[in-house]
Amino acid sequence: MVSTAAALDPASQPEELKTLIQRHSATLSTQLQAHHLSTFPPNAEKGIRNFSPAETAKLIGITEGYLRQVAAEIPDVSTVSGGGRRSYAVDAIHTIRKFLDSGARGSRRYLPWRADSEDLQVITVMNFKGGSGKTTTTAHLAQYLALKGYRVLAIDLDPQASLSALFGHQPEIDVGPNETLYGAIRYDDERRPIAEIVRATYIPDLHLIPGNLELMEFEHDTPRALMNRSPGDTMFFARIGQALAQVQKIYDVVVIDCPPQLGYLTLSALTAATSVLIT
Repeated sequence: MVSTAAALDPASQPEELKTLIQRHSATLSTQLQAHHLSTFPPNAEKGIRNFSPAETAKLIGITEGYLRQVAAEIPDVSTVSGGGRRSYAVDAIHTIRKFLDSGARGSRRYLPWRADSEDLQVITVMNFKGGSGKTTTTAHLAQYLALKGYRVLAIDLDPQASLSALFGHQPEIDVGPNETLYGAIRYDDERRPIAEIVRATYIPDLHLIPGNLELMEFEHDTPRALMNRSPGDTMFFARIGQALAQVQKIYDVVVIDCPPQLGYLTLSALTAATSVLIT
């Protein structure tokens, strides 16, 4: 608590308040980390369950009979449980796709990667109201597209970082300074290539750029950048598109989870989008 004397002295209030906030912040950070360690074992990673033959065949787009035939040609591609039930890990599904798409199976494409003449698709998921299912929709859409064989980049643009947590990246602990999209769109000399902040997930060809409160810095920096803009500087609304251009050749779809308000981050995501999904 701030003392009565300090409360009566206006000059001392900012420093006392700053110290109080810093102390509470450090305590909260310690408690969050302790909770994380008690909930998840050290070095724990999120995963995804195995898929049945019927689910696997449906995802790839073949019959179960053909799946058995193909699986017989690939050593150890499936897992057999104690009860004799066969299942396929997500990595195995990716391996089967690559095997089928190797060129010896006709003209059909089992890896639906876009051609060089096709544009990168950027889907911005947004709603100005919280609790509308925006983050859940983003996560499910990104996972579904990746399981169907597309190369997907999911971007958590919400400072609350719920999408990052869904993929097993705790924003307060696992995401450090300059490790969000802010690192690739900031205005100063600390800006870094977007490829350096992309992370792998438990699904092959589904990558993630996590978020945390650091993203709010873009909202604070942009007004100053607009006032001090020099000729040739990239405007705020084009910065996400400019960053994505660095990695567009290695992805088919980008899915962006926007903050629940129309700020500079959302406007930049909308400018980069080829499609907008409103939950």
